[in-house]
Amino acid sequence: MPPKFDPKDPATATLIARFTNLGLAPPTATELVRQPKAYAALGGLMDEYGLNDKSFDERTAGALVKLSGVGAKLGPGEKGYIIKRIEEGAIKSPDQVAAAVKFVEANPAGTPINEEAFDKAAGVGINITPEQIPELLESYISSLPSPPDSWSSLGPLLGGIRNSISDLKWANAADVKTSVETLFTELFGTKEAAAAARAAAQANAPKAKKESKPKPSADTLSNTNAESSSSSAVASGSGSATGPVIPTNIFREGFLSEFHKVGENPQVEPRLKEQHLAWTKGLVHTRFPPEPNGFLHIGHVKAIMVDFGYAKFHGGRTYLRYDDTNPEAEEGRFFQSILETVRWLGFEPWKITYSSDNFDKLYELAVELIRRGKAYVCTCDAEKIKEDRGGGHGNPVPCVHRETPIEESLREFERMKNGGYKEREICLRMKMDLSSGNPYMWDTVAYRVKLAPHHRTGDKWKIYPTYDFTHCLCDSFENITHSLCTTEFVPARESYEWLCDALTVYKPRQYEFARLNLQGTFLSKRKIARLVQNGLVKDWDDPRLYTIIALRRRGIPPGALLAFVSELGVTTLKSTTEIQKFESVVRRYLEDSAPRLMMVLNPVKVVIENVPDDYRIPVEVPLHPKIPAMGTVETSFTKELFIDADDFREVDSPDYFRLAPGKTVGLFKAPAPVTCVSYTKDPSSGRITEIRCVLEHASASKAKKPKAYIQWVNAPDAIKIDEVRYFHPLFKSDPPPSDFESDVDPNSLQVFTDAVIEPAFYFLAKKAIDDARKESEERTKKAIEQSAGATHVEGDKDEPVVDADQLVGMENVRFQG
Repeated sequence: MPPKFDPKDPATATLIARFTNLGLAPPTATELVRQPKAYAALGGLMDEYGLNDKSFDERTAGALVKLSGVGAKLGPGEKGYIIKRIEEGAIKSPDQVAAAVKFVEANPAGTPINEEAFDKAAGVGINITPEQIPELLESYISSLPSPPDSWSSLGPLLGGIRNSISDLKWANAADVKTSVETLFTELFGTKEAAAAARAAAQANAPKAKKESKPKPSADTLSNTNAESSSSSAVASGSGSATGPVIPTNIFREGFLSEFHKVGENPQVEPRLKEQHLAWTKGLVHTRFPPEPNGFLHIGHVKAIMVDFGYAKFHGGRTYLRYDDTNPEAEEGRFFQSILETVRWLGFEPWKITYSSDNFDKLYELAVELIRRGKAYVCTCDAEKIKEDRGGGHGNPVPCVHRETPIEESLREFERMKNGGYKEREICLRMKMDLSSGNPYMWDTVAYRVKLAPHHRTGDKWKIYPTYDFTHCLCDSFENITHSLCTTEFVPARESYEWLCDALTVYKPRQYEFARLNLQGTFLSKRKIARLVQNGLVKDWDDPRLYTIIALRRRGIPPGALLAFVSELGVTTLKSTTEIQKFESVVRRYLEDSAPRLMMVLNPVKVVIENVPDDYRIPVEVPLHPKIPAMGTVETSFTKELFIDADDFREVDSPDYFRLAPGKTVGLFKAPAPVTCVSYTKDPSSGRITEIRCVLEHASASKAKKPKAYIQWVNAPDAIKIDEVRYFHPLFKSDPPPSDFESDVDPNSLQVFTDAVIEPAFYFLAKKAIDDARKESEERTKKAIEQSAGATHVEGDKDEPVVDADQLVGMENVRFQG
């Protein structure tokens, strides 16, 4: 893993302050300092052009950052010209800077820059107001070979505008998006209506017919559980497919659409490219390489979607590779959970591999690195190594062992392998580049002594490779075409490429994207473990957490998680997303996909006085009022029914429209509204125990008209739910403080023990499980047929196994209550 970034470190804080003074926002300056090449480029630009004592607005400072990144090939005069135009305010946006650099690069050497042509190419002086955008948009669309035909054209259209010659590309991007969405609404209806129409077209749910069903026994009822969440308004219950639709817009446009084609990544020798293309046959190969030392969290959804989705979009393959080089932290349950999570999200590994599969080969390459004079054995302790590497302040110095003779390092490394040293007594370090400004190049450790047994190789090894040594070489062994990781590994790219070239092996290309961060919670395995160990949450799958197994248990569909990542997009810009945004995406997803049932959390009985005791009227209730294709279910309207206690007040008021003494309210899809005539209370608790009403028959001349409708469940057929768990935010503070354990809200879990639900629940639950099992079996069979197989250790009970049951569970029973 990369060394921990500490913004409070004096040297780091000085750099952040330098760029903040230039005009960057503190978060942007901090993120820049995380990337040595980026901050070195901007610092060099500031030094060369006398910008250290100048301060600009945030937009101008951002333009200078862009220039430092894309203008490296420009000569001093050319770069100075662009800086002058930025300082004047002529060039304001990153897109303008990119266009300016492109123009200047194409300008013949020694030829003066034509200012008029430059201004036109860089959009100088073009100020487009929101009012001008619709007309320009109409003109741009009329120039296209084929006009947009649905809401699915939104992303490609916006991407096309950005790369076009239209003046629209210089307009404010948010204003352009708003205008396009307005136009699409006029042409294709609202986005929600379009989504509903798609769901209706795809739905294959036959109308549910009423089934004769015996009243559930007490044993059956005691096992009926539902969980609900305030964030998604869903009870963990009903049915959706286990194979979610995987969004593709993030791969068609933006950051992920700009990667190299297979074979275009440079190699130190031509034969390496030839061998790579012969093996891959031009197919994209990616990998998802988790450490099996904990359960995956919501941040991993983005990594899984990017790694697997990119290969799938391009017709390629993805390895699930367990990075199992730390034998002390790994457990068998984590291996199985990771595989199940990947599959639940809708992806299938082409092959399951382990870094430990390559221990012999990695050891041989470490020996070869020593023979080439690019590695040495070091007996310095950890403090001395840190001191030599600059102590976190830069200016590294050579280790005293750096020039150890090759033969001596080979002997000592062999002795390390044979168990001749204790832990932390010795290590193998790579002989890299101490003059680099990148700490990853300051002779990082390649191997260390660990005497713990490994879950796959037993006691064979006394030394284990580090992440920095293992990761790039395993990528090379597997012919990974695109090594995709998060931006904290940007500095590691230099050492990644150095090691591949030092050993003359195939060198994959690493790309970095910003990780997914959620506000109001944390994703740290260490912190979650403390919550579990101290009994502050039930376990790692407690639905108040943001581990994927917790989200799955909460009832959130995998497709909603993928939709959330897709909506956020994939860029290199670090950001933190509010939980409310996540909840909003989940709600919208469920709105288009989950059926609805009537459920009463806190029931109070209603008795209708003016109907006979055997009164029973069949009522057809739609599973979704806006999506007829979902079908209907049938229930009965009876003399006795349940409504929620929150839908009744003893004292009426003008702004209250639900049930109260003398007041009329509608019951959803019931034949007529009811009017309250009296009620009964428990004298000890003051709780309403019964409400008596009359039915306002439609034929009556003076029937009262309701102003509101509430849900209900008929009493004779109601299914009692043993527990409904309603989840509120786990922490009282946002973000949680350092002493987060004391900040846990004791009321974050609310349990209802008397809830009832309409009898159609049984039909939907059975259908949801049956559909999920059928799809899971088909998907698993196909996955096994298309898989290259997994490396297997005979008799290893911890080996993760692909089977159909991984995709089927109570979370498949999903509905909106």
